[in-house]
Amino acid sequence: MRNRFNLLFAPALLTALACGGGYGNSGSSNTPTTPTTPTTPTTPSAPQATDKVTVSNNQFTPPDIQVAPGTTVTWTWAQDASSHNVTFNDGVASGDRSSGVYTRTFSSSGTFPYSCTLHPGMTGTVTVK
Repeated sequence: MRNRFNLLFAPALLTALACGGGYGNSGSSNTPTTPTTPTTPTTPSAPQATDKVTVSNNQFTPPDIQVAPGTTVTWTWAQDASSHNVTFNDGVASGDRSSGVYTRTFSSSGTFPYSCTLHPGMTGTVTVK
């Protein structure tokens, strides 16, 4: 009878010990943590009302502009600029250059994204309205 008791009681005891009782230290710290400071999400800035953009090393300034229909926009390469281009999604492009100017006239309303295909992340838009 004693062997039967051991056979029934021992597994139950081991199971109870393995599961723990939920008391005591479970391995996690009760030390409070310092909350992180929330960040303000960045929103794209409104396009600037201008018809002039400077092409300099790895950026268009300003990158996003707004003009009226019929406006000719001028991109001017900065004096110390490396080779860049102004390439629109519709295929119109300035070609690679490191000095000079490029112009394009926008006769219809819309948003015209452009980029420098030599430098990923160098992008801008012309909004015509």
